[in-house]
Amino acid sequence: MIRFLMCFRSGYAYLFALTILLAPLTLRGGNIFSDWTDDVQDTVWETGAAFGTMTALGLFSWEWGSSSSFRWQPEGWFGMDTGSGGADKLGHAYTSYMLTNILSDRLIRKDRPPARAAISAAITTQLVMLYVEMFDAYSVDHGFAWEDCVMNLAGTGFAAARTVIPGMRDLVDYRMEYEPSGYKGFRPFSDYSGQKYLMALKLGGIDALAKTPLRYLELHGGYYTRGFSKEEELQGKSPVRYGFVGVGINFGDLFFGKREKREPELKNAGRLFFEHIQLPYTALHASEKL
Repeated sequence: MIRFLMCFRSGYAYLFALTILLAPLTLRGGNIFSDWTDDVQDTVWETGAAFGTMTALGLFSWEWGSSSSFRWQPEGWFGMDTGSGGADKLGHAYTSYMLTNILSDRLIRKDRPPARAAISAAITTQLVMLYVEMFDAYSVDHGFAWEDCVMNLAGTGFAAARTVIPGMRDLVDYRMEYEPSGYKGFRPFSDYSGQKYLMALKLGGIDALAKTPLRYLELHGGYYTRGFSKEEELQGKSPVRYGFVGVGINFGDLFFGKREKREPELKNAGRLFFEHIQLPYTALHASEKL
């Protein structure tokens, strides 16, 4: 009973925070949950894939079920005394951001208004992420962390803003760059020593530069950590946090041109890919220890 109450309290607080986050969008009226149930039916494959992927990762990478009791696990933020220097927190924000974008994009392509698409995508995404956090609570290596919930909401909030604010999607992206660290195989969502997270300011999204050659350039700012894993510790490597800035190429505009109102599926999928993934060795970055 105690475990059930803890789960219920965590989920209730989480969904209450989501309601506050979505409040500005719901002022337009309409029945938010009725719309959402209809929208889930039109994104059932994407939603099912999200739950299935998270379940597989939880069972094979995050040790779900290794604890027989519900565990609270405050994890901190970006300090040197945390498990990954905050890379996992940026990962939570990124996963929420990416899933919200994918779902809202799919709904808009099914003729939903941007605000409705953003709301429905946000609700589904946060239910997926709450599902993850609840089962993390039954892992000896994780536990229920309120910091993760905050970052989940932040990622979804940013994605929703990009959906409803005209021009914002053409101006800024949040991306992950991944190159296997050599310690965990190919695990882009749990190999923190191979990840980098960055914000990309796309110069083509600035009206004054939209018709100049500078439209293909981006300004980057990001963060990554190294040396926090158990494998690196065994090799005597010290944990280090890095911030970086740099310049890159807007591959979305380079390969696909300016965004059209109704793009073919493959073109739209390619643009989505480059909005979320920064390919290694495709930008010039200067890093500094923090």
